[in-house]
Amino acid sequence: MYGTIRGIGAALCITLGVMFGYMSPGANAATLSKEDVQRLAGDTYVVGEVQPDMPAWPLFAAHAAQPEAKPELKAYAFESNDFASVRGYSGKPINIFIIIDLRGRFLDTQLLDHREPIFLRPEGTAKLQAYANQHKGLTLRHSIQLGRPSDTPSHNSQFAYLAGVQTGTISAKAISRTLMTAAANVATAAHLTIPEAQATPIGHSEAPADTTGKDAAKDAMKDSAKDTAKDSSKDAAKDTAKDGAKASAKDAKADISTSTVAPNAGPDLRRDATGNPSASVDASRAVDPSSGRPAATGNNGDSMSMGSGATDTAATDAAELAHAGRQGPAENNAMAGAAISTAANADEPDWLAQWRERRSDIVIVLVALVLLTAALLAQQRFSSHPRRLRVLRTLYLLFTLGFIGWIAQGQLTIVNVTAGLESLAVGDDLSFLMNDPISVILWIFTGITLLVWGRGTFCGWLCPFGALQELVSLMANAIGVRQRRIRAAVDAKLKWVKYGLLALIIVSAFIAPGFASWAVEIEPFKTAISLYFVRSWPYVLWAAACIALTVFVYRGYCRYICPLGAALASMSFLRRWAWLPRRAECGKPCQSCRHRCEYQAIEPSGAIQYRECFQCLDCVSIYQDEQRCLPLIREKKRKPAVINIQPVRELA
Repeated sequence: MYGTIRGIGAALCITLGVMFGYMSPGANAATLSKEDVQRLAGDTYVVGEVQPDMPAWPLFAAHAAQPEAKPELKAYAFESNDFASVRGYSGKPINIFIIIDLRGRFLDTQLLDHREPIFLRPEGTAKLQAYANQHKGLTLRHSIQLGRPSDTPSHNSQFAYLAGVQTGTISAKAISRTLMTAAANVATAAHLTIPEAQATPIGHSEAPADTTGKDAAKDAMKDSAKDTAKDSSKDAAKDTAKDGAKASAKDAKADISTSTVAPNAGPDLRRDATGNPSASVDASRAVDPSSGRPAATGNNGDSMSMGSGATDTAATDAAELAHAGRQGPAENNAMAGAAISTAANADEPDWLAQWRERRSDIVIVLVALVLLTAALLAQQRFSSHPRRLRVLRTLYLLFTLGFIGWIAQGQLTIVNVTAGLESLAVGDDLSFLMNDPISVILWIFTGITLLVWGRGTFCGWLCPFGALQELVSLMANAIGVRQRRIRAAVDAKLKWVKYGLLALIIVSAFIAPGFASWAVEIEPFKTAISLYFVRSWPYVLWAAACIALTVFVYRGYCRYICPLGAALASMSFLRRWAWLPRRAECGKPCQSCRHRCEYQAIEPSGAIQYRECFQCLDCVSIYQDEQRCLPLIREKKRKPAVINIQPVRELA
């Protein structure tokens, strides 16, 4: 058996070592060189010299009508990380190569680096790139609204309705906020002139007052598209023609290779020690005139709100306020339910809109947590009848898997832990976590219950993947397949594996972030819960193996592998109460609870190992059962038999 343990450990180390060997840092994660920019921009443009006070590369092209004339400045190319620090689901910024023309229109958007956990594989990155591509042709005037992945993207000169990313709403919104914020800062610093929107101005939408969400955006687009589509297409055609003449541009490289942006093009936007811009944009352009408050810049606290599923929430960028002086005071958008950032709510965190939008999910989860708390507080009454306990527990596990997991996408994960630790380590806050209201609520509840009951409240009742495992075990039992009980000594050693995995993930998050992004895939949560098993076959195979394990070893993944369970178990010292009822006879002579504990969390002495207890309440049920609890059985036998004597009437 010890040889088996060593074999498992060796196989695990080899697997992780192979993963590390194939691991490489994100491409283009460092600052791009001039050659990199030329390669990304293509032969249409000739790249000029970047100025240290504005890390954006000027792009030149020959005049279409006069190829021999001096090349003209056509656009700016830059990395989003130089001008915006909007964090995604991973807690880290998404770095994007952006090209905008002199009218603030996006000409190109290419992902350079990201750490979004669900999208690390090439096919996942392709989904994020496809979403970023939808911004091409949009301007800093557009109000962006995120739809469902199956929706058809559309836009006019004022509204843009984009198709979302399946199970990646927070990442999609981070991309939009990154693009708009970085471009707005460059446009402001370079004193670009952004044309007025030709549609109805923000705050005067012709959409009906009772129209909400995407319908309002679509109605507004229908009303204005007739007047603006032709003009927009003409403008785009003209600019495309002007940006042509690739051969002429190549011949002109020698003439403009040393061209630079005017020294007074904008404020100093050099990176500070953390890699973020060290100076804000021109205050005369970045201040909302109606309120006097700075325009939103999309920094950590202003990142777009998200939900695990697709949403119909609209969101605008800082450019609308950065150029608000040209429109007059900004007004509230007329679309009911839209989360448009205007002067009236510029100081309101974006995540509040997401909490409002998911209020029904929030209410359902809060009610479920109240019911669970009441049941655990009244544990003896709740578990007094074994059959009733099993039925109620099964129903709650079905709710956890179905609603909390697959519908509300409330699966807590070790990624939340590593992202939070990394953010705190570099001096950032945890505001990015607020974008997912269900996860925030569950984390708060889990933190509170760690003090009272330990890890078991979450692991035993609120983990969707844990619920899936237990339900599979019940189905296996129903067809006659019973789980094997591991020898106590082997079980005790196997339980240390998860702590080793946790240490590996935490340490690598700081010394090898690229490896950590892959190491967290030891969790099958994203595959089984977030992505509904629609993923590359290695991930599906691993998730299926973890579920199959529970058919033979009761919740084997939770007990021996889960790094999140290890993180919660390591906090067991915070628990203040030994809340499970015990008798002096527990352990000696009675071993009934110990032998019946599926998690093997009861020591021979009868003491509960709370760090391994999943709070299933089976032992509490046994504690009250006169048929299974040895002390109660003996006490019942010691009671003298009582014979009721009924008086008999005398015979007449």
